[in-house]
Amino acid sequence: MSAASGRVPIPAAAARFLKPLAEEARRRGTPLYVVGGPVRDWLLKRATFDLDLCVAGDPDPVAELCARLLEGSVSAFGRFGTRRVVGRGKFRVDVAVTRAESYAQPAALPELTETGVPIEADLLRRDFTINAMAARLDDGSGALVDPYDGARDLRDKVVRVLHGGSFRDDPTRVFRAARFLGRLGYRPDAELLRQAVDVLAAGHAQRLSPHRVLHELLCLLGEEDPFAAFHLLGEWGYLPFLLIGPALRAGLDARALPRGVTERLLWLTLSLGPVDGRVFADYFPFEHETRRRLHEALALAQSDAAPRAALDPLVRDAVRRAFPDMAPAALKPCFLGGADLIARGLKPSPEFHEILNEAARLQRRGELRSLAAARAWLRKRTPGN
Repeated sequence: MSAASGRVPIPAAAARFLKPLAEEARRRGTPLYVVGGPVRDWLLKRATFDLDLCVAGDPDPVAELCARLLEGSVSAFGRFGTRRVVGRGKFRVDVAVTRAESYAQPAALPELTETGVPIEADLLRRDFTINAMAARLDDGSGALVDPYDGARDLRDKVVRVLHGGSFRDDPTRVFRAARFLGRLGYRPDAELLRQAVDVLAAGHAQRLSPHRVLHELLCLLGEEDPFAAFHLLGEWGYLPFLLIGPALRAGLDARALPRGVTERLLWLTLSLGPVDGRVFADYFPFEHETRRRLHEALALAQSDAAPRAALDPLVRDAVRRAFPDMAPAALKPCFLGGADLIARGLKPSPEFHEILNEAARLQRRGELRSLAAARAWLRKRTPGN
């Protein structure tokens, strides 16, 4: 990790993309910076995805040029009007105005106090020193702006908060601290640990809404290996906010996670068991499709019968992973249908449906392994037809 002569080693592909944006900002006399994660990752020579830009002025000219370069579109999002550009290849660039914020009370969302502030003031509102660095673009220098010694902390492999009230202002930073510590293998600064304990003891973390905690959970599950972060959160007393119970906590390091955030949510829900899994699925404000999948997986795990129709592949695979000893045909659609019974001369009736239910149960238990076996069973089950 190095920043020779105080310059950020911007990769060639990123530098080519950023050059016209820098020229546009320079033409308008507007300071322009890359901030946060990309700067950290470039200093570490790690791959980075998406870009976060800050301008000390009007963000629209830079955002609109971004959209033209990416053949995408601009939309405003968030409480502070950040411009987001998503290109045809789903590459994302966020363009924000430098700003200062304040917190009316612990765990409250920040309130805007000033825009167009110097970059040093903007960086102070961030979470950790390693994420509070910027690269100057508009003057062509690529100069590292590092007022809080983030580069030093990268060299020392430490995660450090920016000020004494950081976690009190925003307790979600505790979850982010665990995530970065787990991802980078760094050690926490003593002040970070003190704040994590104090914020929990003072009840500030308990003020977080399920929506904000869910965002942190999804970010955790998006890590290559979230186990280290889960263990840290367990040590600090924060896993209960994620509704991860004691049994699951004890077995975290023994479980093989699937790939993909939705797949991992399904794994987590099923691992919690039918009662805690349902509480988990209902507590957090999941998107409708995600919640449907979680409930479908829980219901399927508790069912004693093969499904009547084809399953959502993600749900099927999650249940299969959770119950690896399940019969091969257990999650296939029931081999027998109404047409098979009608072909045997049966008519819809209570018995008609009971036969189909019985066939589905036998298939789930592995006693009917194929359509041929199911039809043979049906012939024996209805000998007079």
